[in-house]
Amino acid sequence: MSRSYARGRWLSLPLVIALLAMVVTMGGPGAIGAPRDDEVVVAFDKEPDTLNPYSTNTLSAKELNVVEGFHVTNDNMQHVPRIVQRVPSLTNAGLTMTAGKMTVTWRLKPDQKWSDGKPVTSADAEFTYKTMTDPTFRVDSRAGWPVIESVRTPDPLTVVVAFKEHYAAYRDLFRYLLPKHVLEGKDLNTFSEYNRSPVTTAPFMVQQWVPGQFIVLVANPNYRGAAQGLPHFKKMTWRFVPDANTRMNMLKAGEVQIAWAVPFDQIKALQAISRLKVVVHPLNAWMHFDFNLRKPMFQDVRMRQAVAYAIDKEAIVTQVLGGLGKPAGPPMTPLSWAYNPNAYSQYKFDLAKARQLVAEAGWRPGPDGILQKDGKPFTFDNCHNIGDATQERVQQVIQAMLRQIGMNMEIRNFSPTVYGGIRFRGECDTLFHRWIVPATPVLSIFYAADATPPNGLNQVFYINAEITDIIKEAEGTVDQPKAKALFWRAQEILARDLPTIPIYYLVGAQATTTRLTGLVGNPTNDGDGWNSEVWKMGP
Repeated sequence: MSRSYARGRWLSLPLVIALLAMVVTMGGPGAIGAPRDDEVVVAFDKEPDTLNPYSTNTLSAKELNVVEGFHVTNDNMQHVPRIVQRVPSLTNAGLTMTAGKMTVTWRLKPDQKWSDGKPVTSADAEFTYKTMTDPTFRVDSRAGWPVIESVRTPDPLTVVVAFKEHYAAYRDLFRYLLPKHVLEGKDLNTFSEYNRSPVTTAPFMVQQWVPGQFIVLVANPNYRGAAQGLPHFKKMTWRFVPDANTRMNMLKAGEVQIAWAVPFDQIKALQAISRLKVVVHPLNAWMHFDFNLRKPMFQDVRMRQAVAYAIDKEAIVTQVLGGLGKPAGPPMTPLSWAYNPNAYSQYKFDLAKARQLVAEAGWRPGPDGILQKDGKPFTFDNCHNIGDATQERVQQVIQAMLRQIGMNMEIRNFSPTVYGGIRFRGECDTLFHRWIVPATPVLSIFYAADATPPNGLNQVFYINAEITDIIKEAEGTVDQPKAKALFWRAQEILARDLPTIPIYYLVGAQATTTRLTGLVGNPTNDGDGWNSEVWKMGP
């Protein structure tokens, strides 16, 4: 049952007045009534596990805009400088390639300060590199960092990164800068002072974090845009509200000004309210059904293929998503230049084909309709994180679809923080999950043999030397046509081996008051809070 924000009729008028007076006096993120125009309250769908941007299992640190690095990807998937003067490339001479190696030179903007007033220098970049290559630091992914041969700092504003080989995704490194003067000598896995309140160059910094309730952010006084009045909001309160219906009700009641992660089936209703708007945009992201290949049940590719044929992606998009999103092909979206439209095309919805494959693999329906083999039923779990009602409904639809071919899928969902640990440890038989990726095409982090946890996000535990070599060659090829051919081949191999089944390509949707300007959404994993410094409350 969704939480109700209507006041009970049994309250007497004096009591109501007294309660309102108490709330107004107390203030804070739970206060009733609109905040000042330089403040905003957001109903957020998840609480961060940590605000250390490299070790978190969620995008919260980036979406809250409390961390940043050399650059950011904007709403057009273009790389825009943040603390650097420009993004290096072949055309601006910031990128050079010789004898199979590559050098990238970054120049920091002058006179920048951390939120504690200390200067930002190239030493911070060198420290970030050393931290990311320290095997004792538990990170979400080390993709790309081992390819770096050295980081030199010839002066306080210059960072020269030498690569052992060509690496086209060089821009996906240094997405966050770590403050050397704060973190040197500390155990970043346990240093809660930074992990809960990072010293930062970003627009906002943490003022208060009450676990299970909210994070209050305030404007960073040393932010480089402060002279131009940025950020416009001087205070942002992100309230943790995992239930989607509750988030939408809070927005309708005026308790918050932004509601994160709008369920698809509520978009039209919200759009019909004149004082509200919904920002809908395509994402470089997809929902996918993953097999844990360490578990015996799905090691026979025919059983994985049967699942692919049994899932009606078109029906999911039209009937559950209301036409928002798109049935997925390979694990790469149509927004990417490396997308192969032909990969996975063989898996059209076909229950007869699915049942045929199941029978070929030696499974037969039991008395209750559940497949059996050697006296054991075909029962498996599927794990996901709670918080998105639409995704949970899709998961239930998939459960029903697989039941039609005799597969008994049991749903086990967890909080985002708990789920992150479970999937890293490979505890579930299958996962229903979202990947949202940078603009630069990337597959190795998910499917390379050396990217299984804790070294990457290969949580399907897919070990294939052929595709590992192809992916790494593709990601190391700066020549885009050559790289595209390699990426296409990789997607065809993934379709053959089927460690994962992409279900649909996603759109993002955030709801807000029509008075708010600047929120445009972001297709990539920089998150929709990527430019919150320019968000502003209008008349």
